[in-house]
Amino acid sequence: MKILQNIASGILGLIFAGVVAILACIINPDIGVWINELIRPEDKVEAPVQDDSKKYYVEVPDWDYIYGRKQNSEDVDVDGSSNASTALGDMITSAVNGLSDAINELEATEVSNPAEQDVTVEDVANTANAIVNAVTGNGDKGIKVIVKDEDEDSEAEELSKAQDNQEQTPAYTPGIPAGRSSYAAFDPEIIELTDPGLAKQAINSADYGQLGDGLTFDTQFYPYYHMLNDTGKALYRQIYANTLALNTTFRPIEQVSMDTMQMVLLSVVFDHPELFWLDTTFYQEYDYNGVALKLRLRYYDRIPDIPTANQKFLANANAIVAGASGLSDNYEKELYIHNYLADKLTYKHNPLDQSAYSAIVGDNTVCAGYAKAFQYLMQRLGVPTYLCVGSAGEMHAWNIIKLGDNYYNVDCTWDDQNPTVYDYFNLSDADNYMHKRMFNSVYLPACNEGTFIASIN
Repeated sequence: MKILQNIASGILGLIFAGVVAILACIINPDIGVWINELIRPEDKVEAPVQDDSKKYYVEVPDWDYIYGRKQNSEDVDVDGSSNASTALGDMITSAVNGLSDAINELEATEVSNPAEQDVTVEDVANTANAIVNAVTGNGDKGIKVIVKDEDEDSEAEELSKAQDNQEQTPAYTPGIPAGRSSYAAFDPEIIELTDPGLAKQAINSADYGQLGDGLTFDTQFYPYYHMLNDTGKALYRQIYANTLALNTTFRPIEQVSMDTMQMVLLSVVFDHPELFWLDTTFYQEYDYNGVALKLRLRYYDRIPDIPTANQKFLANANAIVAGASGLSDNYEKELYIHNYLADKLTYKHNPLDQSAYSAIVGDNTVCAGYAKAFQYLMQRLGVPTYLCVGSAGEMHAWNIIKLGDNYYNVDCTWDDQNPTVYDYFNLSDADNYMHKRMFNSVYLPACNEGTFIASIN
């Protein structure tokens, strides 16, 4: 009876969590986006094993890590929606772990005739999977209760892994630091206007602000600008000019779709790490019939006096650049900045960790801060260096640098170990196989030459 009560409590908990999630999404659609990002089976929490022949475990996300990605610092304000999300995550985890306990208790129960049991271990697992998948809407990507033989096909699995390694692993196999991928892309809030009157009101409530007429961007240093067509370039100049002028709300000079608008915004962010006050995790768009009518950007609240912060940013950057400017060639300058950041920085989340400011003025940041600081400092030294964004287990940022006529991948974040390593320093795309480009980063120059490392003292 106790076993069945545990199973029932776990299943009811999952159903209740699903109802809460649905109601929360109705009240605030943004929570739906959050849940969709959140429910991913990246880490395993293993339940106690009561049997020598089988292994029962529950796959759940690492909730604490996901919360910590944006709220790991004690001085970060946590709003009500974040608390609600935390409660929902804890509720789901608790319910699933209850099922895990029930599974193992059921397995430990000795029954003379297993065929007469009302419920089997496999029945519980299958039911839990079905309910979780229904709640999360993610199919086989949701939380899962898994039952398998511990030794099942182990030899075949090892052989398969060995074959995969022979076929897929390049000759260069650097170490992979754990938990070093925390790039946060834009999460747009789209306000869809269906009434023509509201659409006209949105248009009339904002002007174009700064147009950026006459601005030019060198192909060698601003590749994302030159990936755009003429319409996109006009929007890029407008967004750049308004961000520089600290205008947050304006009407787009060109009418484009939501996807195009996000691509243009990403292009500005990827090209210009010096716009560190722009919160690159959020923007708001008023949309009518698939066309963006009004745009609202967000600047970091943690930087209340942007002009003063910019003076400090430039002063710190000038001092760093001065230390490398007298070196003999671009490679020596690159090595200096790479090592300077590795010595200065500690990988740690903070409210400004998606900005170059966190790395040039501050001492704590994540991959976005490392990559944007490296990009900005190298470009100040006259070396074409680009921000590259993609996947490396999770969303990640690194750089592509031009040395001579060739391009190479550089990941200062993953090289910042104790002591500093050069495992991800000037790699070809083939050797940088753990990094997969995304968004418009796929159009950056290919890194086809072999890994390049000169003498390192």
